[in-house]
Amino acid sequence: MSEKCTHASISDLEGVKEFLRPLLFGLAEEDVDELARAAVQECYDPGDIIVREGDIGDAVYFIVDGEIEVIKQFLDGSERFLHTCGVGETFGEMALLQEGGRRTATIRATQPLTVLKIDRDTFLNVLGRSPSLSVRVLVRLTGRLRDADQQAIADLSRANEELTRALRRLERLDRTKTDFIQVSAHELRTPVAALLGYAQMMQSNEIVQREPSLQALVEGVVNSTKRLHRIFNNILDVSRVMANGVKVHRTQVNLFVIMDGVYREFREALEQRNLTLTYDSLRGLPPYPGDPDLLYKVFYHLVNNAIKYTPDGGSITVTGRVVETPDLGRCVEVAVEDTGIGIAPQDLDLIFEKFYRTGEVAFHSSGTFKFKGGGPGLGLAITKGMVELHGGRIWAESPGYDEETCPGSRFVVQLPFEDEEDGEETEDETAE
Repeated sequence: MSEKCTHASISDLEGVKEFLRPLLFGLAEEDVDELARAAVQECYDPGDIIVREGDIGDAVYFIVDGEIEVIKQFLDGSERFLHTCGVGETFGEMALLQEGGRRTATIRATQPLTVLKIDRDTFLNVLGRSPSLSVRVLVRLTGRLRDADQQAIADLSRANEELTRALRRLERLDRTKTDFIQVSAHELRTPVAALLGYAQMMQSNEIVQREPSLQALVEGVVNSTKRLHRIFNNILDVSRVMANGVKVHRTQVNLFVIMDGVYREFREALEQRNLTLTYDSLRGLPPYPGDPDLLYKVFYHLVNNAIKYTPDGGSITVTGRVVETPDLGRCVEVAVEDTGIGIAPQDLDLIFEKFYRTGEVAFHSSGTFKFKGGGPGLGLAITKGMVELHGGRIWAESPGYDEETCPGSRFVVQLPFEDEEDGEETEDETAE
């Protein structure tokens, strides 16, 4: 505020009354006199803040000369313009109408400004005994609320349009990324498959078999190539799931047989790590109408995940039962439980996102089956996709993450039973 008012001003009490009288038409003369006597003249330069958002509302202001702008200021330093007020208009009355009311916007001078400031108590006393002033204030506030609503609707419409455009761009980028990943993985898998074939042929060569050093080298090439092949297959699987390009071919599946095949796949790794895998309870489950290839991938990745995050000497237990659920109906429920390092609460949902990995990437450990071994972070995303293709769901449970106490984790899969008609419908409706 200027130290000395050099702008247009009112020199005496009568001048204040003459200014207020037409603005408060219908107000009793004694009320005009009371307001005029309480009025304090203040002057501001352009850019000065008269009231700030969040301040206690202790006065109402009448603009004698100049103009103000009403703005909303945000924590990041940005601001949004709301409206302007000029000569003869009031501002600040909204915060007076509730005890301890705070300013909802910031008022800033845009021109050399002169105002009359009337304190809260005086204004409310006059307002309480003057119906005409009450109606005038109510009409003014209603108009401002209507204008604010219209502006908010316009702002929301513009924001919605911008978000819609951004969403469409992201969808196009996501499709492009998915196509690129799928094509790249397919193109890379082809030469890797040829390399694997040649390496396996070398393993059976008589010269290689007679030389232990050559055997070790060729075995390393074969193992590394197999790992590359698995990674490319996983990338293709997840890209197909993302693009709705997996078709479910349902048939009656024995889940014990599926898990037995998974066990045989990991038997060598389990023996090397001194891990036990138990799945006898699956013997009693009824046949499930599902896709055997997709279900194999579900339990392959779940067991692989358990192996990676269970210390040597631990155990992995697979249990199964038939349950009734309110939303899915009759389901087969299979749980894979380990004695591993567990999962932090904030990671329980994120672990099913593609390429998500717990822990620091800098400490990524390379190894297919070693403890805390690395990977591209696709296994659980593939698992979730395959389960959902069967109309089921999957979730993870864990008391928390602790490498010392190893609280373990539990992955639960629920797959709904479907009658023959439903099974055929699912197969036909699944996008290729």
